[in-house]
Amino acid sequence: SLLNSLKTLNPEMRMIGLTATPYRLGQGLLTEGEEAIFHGLIETVTIEELVRRGFLASLTSTFTETQMNVEGIKRVQGDYEKQELESRVNRSEVNKKVVAETILRAEDRTAWLVFCVSVSHAEAMREEFRAQGVFAETITSRTSSSERERIFSDFKAGKIRALTNVGVATTGFDYPDIDVIVMARPTLSPGLYVQMSGRGMRVKSPGHHKDCLVLDFAGNIARHGAVTKIIPPPPNRKGQPKDTRIK
Repeated sequence: SLLNSLKTLNPEMRMIGLTATPYRLGQGLLTEGEEAIFHGLIETVTIEELVRRGFLASLTSTFTETQMNVEGIKRVQGDYEKQELESRVNRSEVNKKVVAETILRAEDRTAWLVFCVSVSHAEAMREEFRAQGVFAETITSRTSSSERERIFSDFKAGKIRALTNVGVATTGFDYPDIDVIVMARPTLSPGLYVQMSGRGMRVKSPGHHKDCLVLDFAGNIARHGAVTKIIPPPPNRKGQPKDTRIK
């Protein structure tokens, strides 16, 4: 990488990195290992502290009766293999239960962001929401820029209640008044889990719910713990990439 090249040219060069998640799947902490670019965390602030000081909104989670079964799914580069996960999760009977329970538990909330495992899963979830009386739209990597802009605008305006997505609204999407996060995407990555949760942690506008309800059908909370107390992933083991730069 560029950073390692610069470090080789000048071993005494000091470098600083800024990140909300100082760990990577398959690598562990960015300060671990002989090839680590960084040697220590200089200044840290926890999500718990940011919530307490009013810089982030709190999350409220509740146990869901519907839970996706990921037992036995093989792992690739530290996370669930995508095609096998898709075939296990994107099933009509599962989608119907997830949508029905979301409607039941989130009936007094207005902006629902739904994380799915694939394009076809996001589209299937959108159709299921519509079939059960909730207007929904979908954004994926296949959505054009103009259509994406329209959908995001309508979502923020309250014209769309449920927005299903895969790999688009995970980072870089900021709408503070999201008051429901639906996790229909199981993941072994604590970083991805934090990113999904973070979409609902912006401080809400006056007149809206002060918290965000997390409906975790994917078992991510049980897998990784509360978002305020994330345990970094272990260092890479044999057969895993040293870090995600390889990809």
